[in-house]
Amino acid sequence: MKKRNVKYLTAIFSLILIISSSLLSACEMPVTVINDPVTVAGFKLNTYVAISGYTSNSTKDTLNECLNLCDKYELMFSRTLTDSILYKVNNRETNRIPKELAELIQKGIEMGDLSDGAFDITIGSVSSLWDFTADNPKVPNATDISNALNYIDYTKIALTPVNDDSEDYTIGMPEGFIIDLGAIAKGYIADRLKDFLIEKNINNAVINLGGNVLCVGGKKNNASFNIGIKKPFTQSEETLMTVKLNNKSAVSSGTYERYFNEDSNFYHHILNPTTGYPYNNGLTQVTIISGQSIDGDCLSTTCFVLGLEKGLELIETLENTEAVFVMADGDIIYSSGMQDYINN
Repeated sequence: MKKRNVKYLTAIFSLILIISSSLLSACEMPVTVINDPVTVAGFKLNTYVAISGYTSNSTKDTLNECLNLCDKYELMFSRTLTDSILYKVNNRETNRIPKELAELIQKGIEMGDLSDGAFDITIGSVSSLWDFTADNPKVPNATDISNALNYIDYTKIALTPVNDDSEDYTIGMPEGFIIDLGAIAKGYIADRLKDFLIEKNINNAVINLGGNVLCVGGKKNNASFNIGIKKPFTQSEETLMTVKLNNKSAVSSGTYERYFNEDSNFYHHILNPTTGYPYNNGLTQVTIISGQSIDGDCLSTTCFVLGLEKGLELIETLENTEAVFVMADGDIIYSSGMQDYINN
C-alpha cells in the first residue's frame, strides 16, 4: 500500500514539475541589458543606417523591421522618389496626406517661424536646381535661381484635418511651390524607430541614420553611450569629439556633407531661401544634443542658417538642448551646458 502511495505521489509531483516548467517557458524571460549588441545595417534614406539593440530580447528580425520602417517613411517624405506622397503633393497629383507627413510639415513650419524664415521647407524650387550628387555638379543658371525664389514662402502652406474617420490632412500651397523635407526628415524617422523599439520592449539601443544618432536609454548599469561627432572634411572616421549620451540625440549639419568647387568657389547644400545660394556665414558645422531627434535635426540646420550669434542665442533659450558650433577657421564654440556631455 505504501509503495502504491509513493508511486502515486511521485506521479503527481512529476506532473506538477511538467506544468510548472511549461508555465515558466510560456512566460517572458526577464529582459537584461547586454554588452555586445545585436546590429543590423543597410543603405536606406540615401545613407548608411545601423540599428543596434543592447537588450537580451533584441533579434535581427525585430531590428530589420526598423529598416523596413525607413522604407515606409521614405515613401512618404522623399522629394525625388516618384512613388512618394510628397512627390505627388509637389506635382499636384494629390492634396491628401497622412498624419505623419502633416506632422513633419508642421514641424518645418514651426522652424520657419523660429528662424524668421531663414529656414524654409519650400526651398524645393531652388534645391531642385542644385544637384550635389551629380558626377560633375554645376552652379545653376542665375536666372533660373532668381525665378525659383518667387516660389519660396513656407507661410503659404495650409494644413487642414480631413473630417472623416482617418487621421489624414489636406494640404494647400500655391502653384509652383515645392516642399523639401530633407533637412528634417531623418530626425522624425529616428524618433519613430525609437517608439517602435520601446513597443517591442527594447529599451536600450542606438539608432544611427547616417550620422543622426539617437540613443534609446543607456548601456549596462545605465552607463552612457559614447558617440563620436565627426570632424568636418575628414575622409576617415576621425572624430571632433566624443559625447556621452543616455536617452539623447546627437545631430550635425554642415558644409562638408554635400559640396563641390567651381572656379575656385566653394558651394555646399545648405541654401539661403532669400538668395538661392549656399549660406556663407563662417560656420562649418553645428551639432545639437537634444531629447528628440527631430528637434536636433531641425535645430542643427536652423542654427546653421541663423549663424553663430543668433544660433547660440536661440539654443540658450531652450531647455535640455545644447550645441557645438564649428567655425571655418577651426574655432569651436559651445553652448553653456555642452561641457556636461563631452567625454574628456
